Amino acid sequence: MADLWGLRELSWRELAKRTCRKSWDDEVFGQPARLAFYYFLSMFPVLLLLLILLDKFVSSGSTGSDLRNTLLGAFQQILPREASELMAKTVDQLNAGAVIGAGAVYAGLGAAWGALNGTWAMMAGLNKAYEVKEERPWWKVLSIAFGLTISLGIMGLLALWAMLFGSGAWIAIDRDFGIHTHSLFLWQILQWLAAAILLFLSLALLYRFGPNLNDRRWQWSIPGAVIAVTVWVASTVLLRVYQNHFSAQRIYGGLQSVVALLFWLYITGAAVFIGGEANSQIEKGAANAYRAERGGPGERRSSGEGSPNVLPMERRRDT
Repeated sequence: MADLWGLRELSWRELAKRTCRKSWDDEVFGQPARLAFYYFLSMFPVLLLLLILLDKFVSSGSTGSDLRNTLLGAFQQILPREASELMAKTVDQLNAGAVIGAGAVYAGLGAAWGALNGTWAMMAGLNKAYEVKEERPWWKVLSIAFGLTISLGIMGLLALWAMLFGSGAWIAIDRDFGIHTHSLFLWQILQWLAAAILLFLSLALLYRFGPNLNDRRWQWSIPGAVIAVTVWVASTVLLRVYQNHFSAQRIYGGLQSVVALLFWLYITGAAVFIGGEANSQIEKGAANAYRAERGGPGERRSSGEGSPNVLPMERRRDT
């Protein structure tokens, strides 16, 4: 697998060291705060719009209530305990039926503003990770940010539907084959696996189209996505374990649930940028290996000036 991405003489240990050092230099642990702020502001308008959509299903049957329960179950499985409780409480308090007309428009505008700014922040952070300048026209950057935001939203909705029908299928399997002893644990594992796969696809899409790069092959998006998903899963599990055994209630009081949600968004953003930094270091390893073998500089994949990311001619494809 190392040869696939051109690591060759760059070991995984060296890759980890370079990624950590470059993450510190590029302020990777400061940029996720900006990301968490925007996505925190957009989460609740998005949730309100989703509840409006679910109410449409409720009027025609039980599908809407099932989707609502599936959504709450997803929050409980993925988010830290305090954060999932906050989301569940918010779902109970939001009155989707009362927010029609102008209210729905305001919610849509708030969701769009926060989500687009969050995606834009990720694109800017990935440009810094790849050491490239943003030289695309503003309308192209905005179009890419809009397309990525919509794509990520669609993936989220598809995941919700998949969890709903997967839950029904799992109940049927449990009933017919009598595996109820381990059914809850296995179902939780499958939900985490589905979340990891969804995040992997989302990050691969983001790494391919987000930064200002010439080469857009999926090959150069996969390794960072794998690393980012690994970091995200490990960080989320550790956060859940910590909050199950320790509490900061005495420090933050009633704001503990808000702090837990913000911190989860923070570590999610950090995982995204760490994956981008790893991709950048892998490409530098590929460039160094190519120079050592061919004795030439090759072609630049990155479009920024002075970028060290140099790749062979046959790997380059201008957009």
